[in-house]
Amino acid sequence: MAKAIWGKVYYQDVYAGLIQREPDGRHVFTYDPSYISSEFPAIALSLPKQREPFLSETGLHPFFDNLVAEGWLQKAQARALKVSSMDHLALLLGFGHDLPGAVSIVDPDPQQHEINEHADNLTKAVLRSQASLSGVQQKLLVVQQGDHYRPVVGKELSSHIAKLPSNTHPDIVEVEYLTTLAITKLLPEDSIVTLEIVPIPSICEKALIVKRFDRTSSGKRIHFEEFNQLLNHPSGDSKYEGSYEDMGHFIQNTTGCIRTEAFQLFKRILAALLVGNTDAHFKNFAMFHTREGLRLTPAYDLVAAAKYKQYQTIALKLDRAENLKISLLKPKHILKMGYEFGLSETLIVNTVNDLGKRLEAAKAAIAISEIGDPLTRKELVQIMEKRWKVSFDSIGQYLSKKQSKGVKPKNLRNDN
Repeated sequence: MAKAIWGKVYYQDVYAGLIQREPDGRHVFTYDPSYISSEFPAIALSLPKQREPFLSETGLHPFFDNLVAEGWLQKAQARALKVSSMDHLALLLGFGHDLPGAVSIVDPDPQQHEINEHADNLTKAVLRSQASLSGVQQKLLVVQQGDHYRPVVGKELSSHIAKLPSNTHPDIVEVEYLTTLAITKLLPEDSIVTLEIVPIPSICEKALIVKRFDRTSSGKRIHFEEFNQLLNHPSGDSKYEGSYEDMGHFIQNTTGCIRTEAFQLFKRILAALLVGNTDAHFKNFAMFHTREGLRLTPAYDLVAAAKYKQYQTIALKLDRAENLKISLLKPKHILKMGYEFGLSETLIVNTVNDLGKRLEAAKAAIAISEIGDPLTRKELVQIMEKRWKVSFDSIGQYLSKKQSKGVKPKNLRNDN
């Protein structure tokens, strides 16, 4: 007969409650009474503080499910624990100390991880930590030590994420660095993650080091959720199931959010499309929990995926168009998305024009960078040039044609 397994859930370093799988396979999370009466917040938007348990009949609750490692790391963790890679609770119990955001999960009866002595240095490093990371790209959590970075060990909290080169995606480290550089020029007033490319001794000759925005300089955990969690989606391919407008609607209709955040998110999506970031899905956008309400985190995971032939389809629906090829992105899609974000035509057009004014600076930043080979830099510049010409530059002409046919402009909000 199956046994119940369970773990303790902490918010920062405060005990918040129990998570368990019952013998019938049902998963349950229950807040501890002391946490309910405390001043600390709910651990998730979809898990408000209450005495009644939260029940999930089909796997972990989406908040917890999205904390589980993905891809190669998930499989490596499962082998080390000798469990199925689909046993998400077991994976969290084994590797739940350093998770995204402010929550951690502790196994009351931890099992020793089995690390194959013949495994490569990267696999050994990730299994020596008690941490989980989402995403299929190979990466590990690191801390800065002097002038270099090293993998975390045991119950250390990481300060940075190291993204590693890929055999299937040539120059992915350089591509993300250069894409992020371009976005900082397109959105100069926005908050963007900081990163650098350096070697990780004994692991690789170059890695993209990304400073974690969910950790303070003193190592304190900061509360945030990805949109896959905020929208209550399970992990896996559900991060691709929905539309960019879903996030705009969420911000407009969720208590504690502010409308200017929807506008900021709209600008980020436009910039992502302009640079060819076709893989911008729900797990690549997130919001902090603050005392005032939900607020956008810095922009992150900015990769011109369109450089690779297999990523020519935009990750999420746009203007109800599913699996839209980026080559078919037109001004009408941009306008209709803007309407769904509660923006007027004037504000939408002005946003596009602002991107156009900064396009040369973004292209120049890539062209003169010392990161990446000349061909890679040229390809990224060409992606932006083509995208601007086909998808953005003719938005004024498109509106003029609409108005000549007697279609009145939409003014859905105060542009001030």
